[in-house]
Amino acid sequence: MNQFVRLVTRFLAISAVLGLMAAQAQTLPREVRERIIAATVIIVAGDSLGSGTLISPQGFILTNYHVIGDIATRKVAPRLLVGTIRFVDQPPELRYLAEVVVADPNLDLAVIRITRNSSGQPVSGLSLPAMPIGDSNQLTIGDPIFVFGFQGTGGYTLTFSRGAVGGFTGEDKESGGKQWIKHDAQTGPGNSGGGVYNQDGELVGVHSAGVSGANNSRTAFMRPVSLAWGLVGPNVAGLVGRAGGATTANTGTNAATNAGTNTGMNAAVNAGTAWPPTVAAGQTWQVAVQGGQWTGNWSVAFSGKDGDGDWVGTASTGGRRVEAVLFQRDNILRLNLGGDYPIARCRFDPQNGATLEGKLFLFRSANADSEEIGTCTAVPRGAAASNPASSNTAAVNAAWPPRLAVGQRWQLSVKGDNLNDGGTVALTALDSDGDPKGSITFGNNYQMTAFFYFGKSSGAVLLDLTEASGQNSFVQWLRCRFDNQAFSGTLQGKFQSFSTDKDNNIKDLKDIGTCTVTLGR
Repeated sequence: MNQFVRLVTRFLAISAVLGLMAAQAQTLPREVRERIIAATVIIVAGDSLGSGTLISPQGFILTNYHVIGDIATRKVAPRLLVGTIRFVDQPPELRYLAEVVVADPNLDLAVIRITRNSSGQPVSGLSLPAMPIGDSNQLTIGDPIFVFGFQGTGGYTLTFSRGAVGGFTGEDKESGGKQWIKHDAQTGPGNSGGGVYNQDGELVGVHSAGVSGANNSRTAFMRPVSLAWGLVGPNVAGLVGRAGGATTANTGTNAATNAGTNTGMNAAVNAGTAWPPTVAAGQTWQVAVQGGQWTGNWSVAFSGKDGDGDWVGTASTGGRRVEAVLFQRDNILRLNLGGDYPIARCRFDPQNGATLEGKLFLFRSANADSEEIGTCTAVPRGAAASNPASSNTAAVNAAWPPRLAVGQRWQLSVKGDNLNDGGTVALTALDSDGDPKGSITFGNNYQMTAFFYFGKSSGAVLLDLTEASGQNSFVQWLRCRFDNQAFSGTLQGKFQSFSTDKDNNIKDLKDIGTCTVTLGR
């Protein structure tokens, strides 16, 4: 009997621990919630209002297009008021005016920036609370999510709700795809544009819609932040990062004072100098390396995470291309170049600034000691280097290859014999290789499927266009080929034609003109 009692007691104790662990996994730590509260804003545009999230201490806000304007008419409200939270039991105070930085009505996403106070006086040197952007591609069905915004239930004080990822759907909210993420958190109209967070406190979605179905069912939809990178990446300065598993942006200043958001916490912020820097799928780092055979200007494109949670991708310079792995151990950031030995490693110790300075080490074999052989200078996201130690500054700033991502819109112009046409390439999904794809409609309403990717063997950026359904024995293609060049928003290259057989072998490649593409702003 005593043995039975001991077994029951042990079982109950283990169950209680497991229950506590499960409950903790379904909530956010208080300090993280307080940072999110400070970074959540209300946006008033004419007679409508919605929510938004500060994603940079410099006043950049991610929200919905329909919060700031009318999707049908493509018109933005002439006056955008932004309110921040001072007390969580009171409506936000309308302290600022904002201007549109970039907006896409097709994605229903927009980035605005605080530029003046509510009296119309210009503001500068802002240091506002801001939240890091996470990797929405890692979400799967059942993952917990947390929603913050001004839904309007019980007045326009901030409201928090929680739920889980319910599923994924395409652009039409009916077909397959990941253009929308379904969730079951309680939301209202004022939640539009507000932040949806994962259990690490990272922004992974923008709540955008609620749709009622049969039998009074209701499903909420958010845009994954992966679709926002085309807007955020080229246009937002000072994105914050994560450190130690919790969001941070530390300059030692009291964000509640700077933002007028006295919520009782000390939410420190910075202007984009958080350690370690933020990494995301589709991001490209420019790394200048000095050291033996590794010397060169490397473009490191990250495609996702491996089984250990480390960022993986490829690094290229000239005609050379190797595997790349970026990982953090003991608060030290390491970038491996090469999949087979010898492997080069850039080591970056904790530091501030937009440019990372580090040492280059060589590993000749798995059992060999490391050898320090040079230096590394890395510029995350292809930002301009402020003080690179390398003499290869020009190539570092060239930002090749440009980052290609779902959500981008590129203006294409092609010219050749008896040919002068163009259109907008809208990248809306990922193909089976993980590259962005979409479509283009030329001036004569002729539509083609588009694949935009970095050629692994050629080192060129390739834009392939086709109209084939894939059922023929051969497929006819058009191609824009852009070789390594300085990139500041526009690429220029060759216009080519070719066909592929059933084994995907290229036939009859010809130069037929020129191509120019410009990333939409």
